[in-house]
Parts: sequence; structure tokens; C-alpha cells
Amino acid sequence: MPETTAIIYSPRHREHQPRIEVLYGRHTPHPERPERVEAIRLAIAGSRWEHTVRGPSSFPIVIATSVHEPAYVAFLHEHADLAAEEGLDGEWFPYTWPRDRGLDLGTPISKHTVDLAWHSAECALTAAKVVRDGAPWSFSIGRPPGHHASVGAHGGYCYFNHAALVAQSFLDAPSMTGRTADRVAILDLDIHHGNGTQDIFYASDRVFYASIHGEPDWAYPPHSGFAGETGTRAGSGANYNQPLPIGTGWREYSHALDRAFDRMAQFDPSHLVVSQGFDTFSGDRWGGFELHAPDYARIGERLRTFGRPIVIILEGGYEPANIAAGTMSLLDGLA
Repeated sequence: MPETTAIIYSPRHREHQPRIEVLYGRHTPHPERPERVEAIRLAIAGSRWEHTVRGPSSFPIVIATSVHEPAYVAFLHEHADLAAEEGLDGEWFPYTWPRDRGLDLGTPISKHTVDLAWHSAECALTAAKVVRDGAPWSFSIGRPPGHHASVGAHGGYCYFNHAALVAQSFLDAPSMTGRTADRVAILDLDIHHGNGTQDIFYASDRVFYASIHGEPDWAYPPHSGFAGETGTRAGSGANYNQPLPIGTGWREYSHALDRAFDRMAQFDPSHLVVSQGFDTFSGDRWGGFELHAPDYARIGERLRTFGRPIVIILEGGYEPANIAAGTMSLLDGLA
């Protein structure tokens, strides 16, 4: 019997509490906080979605090497061990690129980072299994997020790339019909370009990556997400970036969404993975777009009418009230 939809949540995300990031030489309180996901959990409690919430299954961390370099996974383990000894109050920060495999000073490694980051990835992998077993969609609300983690580097608050792991799992593991996916699309709707996801599949003709995000001259990361980045070798043409100006509202955003769905339809994937950020919501501290709660219902409707099984993965969004409102609206659209 086919699975029903599921929202994957684990209270263990509360244990991931990075203290600070360093911005322009200043220590500032870290914005990737447990309140982000707890706001979603509280909004779901008592709603029609409450019965769909379930915990993650366990997956061996060796699965991470399906999209990340084994040396990078070993690096994370090694620096988790070093954090208490050599870090700043238990948090290790990179010193120089590329030796330290860190894109910024906002993604510290502490003693428990690898364990908790992988647990977040397990939420996404569980969501993928729910869809492989027949559900039309599932939603992973784990943290820390993932789409900035590349083949061999962490950054942007991300350590393991959940969207990439889910897409690769569809390509590798059979569904309830006994078939693996031939092609998978990833739609990245965070305001920040998913440089890590692009990096992982840039030469692949089996994964189409489409991203709608802020222009790199004002939105993180500054080195990635340009319209001219279209893929390489076998993946030429399978990467589609749409960087948009600051102040973008629904009208312009919806046109970009139409273009992305047109490109994905041409690719004809069997599954869709969505990196859903709510930092596109008006007023987000790391934002710059002007989307509002009803717009996420429209996004949900577009996802539903695309007609492919979907795994949605929480990425950014740093105002708890907005992330909760956006999530509930997105769920309404999916329904």
C-alpha cells in the first residue's frame, strides 16, 4: 500500500546550537537557531498536518560519500575531535581556503557537529524513502541545512548536502516498483544560490539543477550562481540559474518560477527535490526579496501540479514567525 505524505522532524536538532559567526571582524550571535524549526513544529501542532509528523530513520554515514569526497567526511570528523582542544570556546573555525575546506566564518565545527549534521541529513533521506515507497510528497524540516555544502567543503551553515543526497538516493535505490530513477530535478528556492548542489552535479546529465536566488553581488555566496553557469561536459545545459535583483516581488518571481518549470518539464525528471528556503519572505535578515505568506501557497500549487513525486527540504529562513507562516502556506498549496 502506498505511503501517505509525511513531515520528518526530530527534536535532536535543538542540540545543534552554534554560538557565533564572524562577520567583518565582529563576533555576532549565530542566526541558524533551533527556534527556526521549533516555530514550524508549533505551527503544525493542532493543525491538519500534525498526524503526518514522524521521526527519521537511521542511515550509515558512509552514504555521505555518494556526493561528498571521503576525505571531506574524514576532515569533518577530525575537526570535530579537534574543536574542544583547538577551537574558540569549543568551536573550530577555518583559517585559510582551501586547506581548511570552509567557505566562511559562519559554519563552525564543534564536538557534536558531525553527528547532528548527519542526523539532519537522515531526516532528508527518510523523506526520500517515504516518497520511494509511494507518497506523492514529503517534507524534511531538519537543521542544520545543506545546500551550500559542496563536494569537499562546508559553508553557509551547511555540512552535508541534503538535496544532493536525496537526488542521488533516487538514482541509486529502487522505488516500490523496483525501478531506480533515470533523471531527477532539483529546484532551489532559497534566496542564496545552492553552490554546493551545483558543484556536486555540474557535470551530470542525470540531475537538472534550477535555482532562483538573489544576484551574487548582494546575496551569498558571491562566487556562484551566475546565469552563465550552465553545466559542463555531460551536464552541459543541465544547470539553470536565475539570479534576481534585490526587491523582487511575486510578479517577477512567478515568471522565474514559470521558466524553471518549463526547463524542468523539458528534462522530464521522474522525481523532484526542492531546496525550500523561507529567506525569500519579506523582512528576512538575510533576505532581499518581497514574498509573502500567500505566495508560498502558490509555490505549493505549482509543485503539486508538476505531477512528480516531491521531496521538500528546509534550507534557510531566519525569522521564526515568517518561516512558520511560509511553511503552513506551502503545505496548503501542496494539498
